[in-house]
Amino acid sequence: MKVILIDDEKYATELLAIKLRKLAMDVDILATFQQPELAVDYIRQTPFDILFLDIEMPRLNGFDLLERVGEFNFDVIFTTAYDQYAIRAFRFSALNYLLKPIQESELKESLDLWQQRRTRQLQVSQFALFKEYYQNPSPVVSTRVALPTHEGHEIVIITNIVRCTADASYTHFYMDGGHSLLICRTLKEVEQALEPSGFVRVHHSHLINPAYLRKIVKQEGGYLLMADGAQVPVTKAKRDYLLEQLSNIERR
Repeated sequence: MKVILIDDEKYATELLAIKLRKLAMDVDILATFQQPELAVDYIRQTPFDILFLDIEMPRLNGFDLLERVGEFNFDVIFTTAYDQYAIRAFRFSALNYLLKPIQESELKESLDLWQQRRTRQLQVSQFALFKEYYQNPSPVVSTRVALPTHEGHEIVIITNIVRCTADASYTHFYMDGGHSLLICRTLKEVEQALEPSGFVRVHHSHLINPAYLRKIVKQEGGYLLMADGAQVPVTKAKRDYLLEQLSNIERR
């Protein structure tokens, strides 16, 4: 993996370089920059794989730098000290980030995930959506999410997601209207991103959008009947939780 490091604080790039070299992985650090404006031409002219990029920098922030570069023939791992929901939600959407201070375990996980991906370069649609949510932080939960598919990334409206089902290290998304998608993310990663939008993990292999729940059945071990006709298994604890939540809504 050929990488470039950009951070306006010298100690940050030095520390990241040390941690990268300590990993038992084939990482070649081509260059480091503390002045992002000086990196633009180098990035355009140099073939490489991953850009470790600080977002908040004076004179030229990470977003502005990428817009100056223009064409993305590489992937980006953002580094930031700001733990916003917008960033956490995009981790599973193939936009990776590392929260400062960077932990070696998370650094290795980021590189492992990059190696597993079919698409190993930043997509324009991902970047635009990520920038939108990062620059306009709001207590309102995100309405859209970028799902990494074999063809690229599909931007979907979160409220149109009916349910998600685990398939080893992949997850099936079932959408309102019958459309389905398969993405290379675990259900745990998907749960972390969609839980703030009200999704509930009702079983180790199933995550649902309660807005599409049509019936809670206690017989035959218990299951949930969804709007798309699917019978989703549910644990007793989650069944009781859903009943409690629905009862609270009725009392209001």
